[in-house]
Amino acid sequence: MKRYVLPLLFALVIVVAYHFIRINLFRLDLCKNTRENIFYFRILPEVDPDIILLNTGKLESAEIKIGIDSLLKFNPRVIGVNLCHLSSEDQEISRHYSDNKKVVFVHCEADPHGGNLSEIIEDQNVVTHFNSDRTDYFEFQLTGFKGRGNKKEIINYRGASTHYIAGELSDLFPINAENISEKMILLGYMGDYLTDSVQYFKSCRITPLNRYYGESNILPDMYDTVITANIISSINHHEFINEIGEIARIGLLLTCTLINVLAITYIKTKWPAVNVVIAAIIFIAMMGAGSFLIVYFFTKGYYLNLDELPMLLLVATIFTVVLNIREKQIKPTEHNQLKKNNP
Repeated sequence: MKRYVLPLLFALVIVVAYHFIRINLFRLDLCKNTRENIFYFRILPEVDPDIILLNTGKLESAEIKIGIDSLLKFNPRVIGVNLCHLSSEDQEISRHYSDNKKVVFVHCEADPHGGNLSEIIEDQNVVTHFNSDRTDYFEFQLTGFKGRGNKKEIINYRGASTHYIAGELSDLFPINAENISEKMILLGYMGDYLTDSVQYFKSCRITPLNRYYGESNILPDMYDTVITANIISSINHHEFINEIGEIARIGLLLTCTLINVLAITYIKTKWPAVNVVIAAIIFIAMMGAGSFLIVYFFTKGYYLNLDELPMLLLVATIFTVVLNIREKQIKPTEHNQLKKNNP
């Protein structure tokens, strides 16, 4: 009985420890690496035709105002403006559009009346979620989204600015005026000049699409305006990702641990060395199964975190192998003792 109870108790202790300590198993962290690269395990979405990104670049507030006035002539559905890269004085142009419901500005400072970006900036400038506890966030004002009853949502990243119709506000000619009508336009800083990657490190964050995501001290890969576009795409296309609850997650971790113990207990030979190899194969197979579940659930719209699984399997594997060897050593001793007592 202890071969099943003790690994499960160890598993619960490890799950709790992971909430306070960042344990790194390097190449054995297959489940964590899969989760961190989950957006690469899918077919990339097509360009979102409903959102146009226009880079303000090095334009000053007066030039941006001229650009907004020009865009309004083409009857866009709504224009979202993020000028947080400018000084507070330059942001005052928002007053010119206070009565125009087609122009919505980001409130760069915390504002009880709303208008702030919904993105949640975590440690090391990482953005994976957006707030959805109120309906007055900038992105919600642009879309009319009322939330799904969750305090926060995972951003279902489509991609960088290349996954949207994008251009420079200073040069509207390449963008067909007819395509602007009834479209959502997002104005904001995306570098001094628009490029396919982040070259100017201002108003930008680290996202799961970063090729070095999960490592320390990495450079940002996406501007706030593009993150806003990804949030709005998630809302407009109802492409929400549901996080699997903690109870179900822990239940799955314990189930995988128990299956691992049962497999090593019953799939064995009389040769200890062969049993160790079998245990290693089972350990690798269970890790692979965990990674498969992460990808499978993600394709169904669910986000599953099994970071602890490799450590649980490692502890359970070592414990069960040692127990198997000890039991094999004890049985001949008991047999010899019986022969002495019954000559």
